[in-house]
Amino acid sequence: MLPFILVFLAIGVLLVLGAAQRRSRRLRGIASGLLVSYFTVLLLLGAAELYFRYFYAESENVYTLATKNWLDRYWHTNSLGFRDREWTADDLAGKQTVVVLGDSFAAGWGLQNPADRFSDVLAAKLGDDYAVINLGVYGTSTPEQLEILKNQSPVQQPDVVILQYFLNDINYAGLKLGLLPTPRPNPDWSKESYLANFLYWRFVIGADSDDDFYQEWWHWGYAAYDNVGIWEVHKQEIKEFVDYVDSIGARLIVVIFPNLLDVINSIPYVDRVEQAFQEYGQHNILKLFDAAAAWDPNDLMVSRRDSHASISFNRHVGELLYEQFFVPGS
Repeated sequence: MLPFILVFLAIGVLLVLGAAQRRSRRLRGIASGLLVSYFTVLLLLGAAELYFRYFYAESENVYTLATKNWLDRYWHTNSLGFRDREWTADDLAGKQTVVVLGDSFAAGWGLQNPADRFSDVLAAKLGDDYAVINLGVYGTSTPEQLEILKNQSPVQQPDVVILQYFLNDINYAGLKLGLLPTPRPNPDWSKESYLANFLYWRFVIGADSDDDFYQEWWHWGYAAYDNVGIWEVHKQEIKEFVDYVDSIGARLIVVIFPNLLDVINSIPYVDRVEQAFQEYGQHNILKLFDAAAAWDPNDLMVSRRDSHASISFNRHVGELLYEQFFVPGS
């Protein structure tokens, strides 16, 4: 970015010198005209930089500077580091406790108001006899979520644990084996300017959707479930999570999100994850591919650039959880 700024300033200096010199009237006229255009462009670039730096905010699948602005504006955490209210012993006394774990889907990526998350929709339906505690953290996988349950939960023996699972959770196993694909580096000029960052992601990369830009990641993710070595490591991670929940006497409910950009092709892998949990004795499982496949993608996801679940679909998931696992007789 610095070389571009230096070149731009050098052009400005040359135009000023050209407009100020007295030897050539023609050169002075040309330089003066270009200087007006130069300062017009400078003003427009400055205004655009200010807009994208201080006003523009949008959640996306990739961590752009627009996403940073969105997080700064809407992502507020409690003293434990979770996007949830502060819980006290008095809040939990005499209530059925439900701990929700997961990644960005559980934490509510793309949702400005945490009350729109499926966990909060469920809490509203359950009423005051329940405390629904959201410990979702974006970017985490099954082993990390287990550590959160063990070491960071405000309640050590919850009555119910809801694990939100997404099909990139196997990445942690790939990372441990050194098999995770290396993301392409962003050029330095796209990291220092908010305007340049916007232009890079919109026009250089053209990242209209996660499916367009990260096809290789999804191809790797699907292939990981077919890789015996990676899958066995991940199954062990699932088993350790199930064993711990059993050891604290909690009821486990698993909510499996498919790839919302590729619902149909992700079905076999959702089924494989379900079979792993069933193998370890867990049958309270909500698979969301049927529900997701029936929705218009524009209603299903936050936006074209953020393929997390929309407000409407979160509401639907919360209602499904309530109806299938909490209504008496369900």
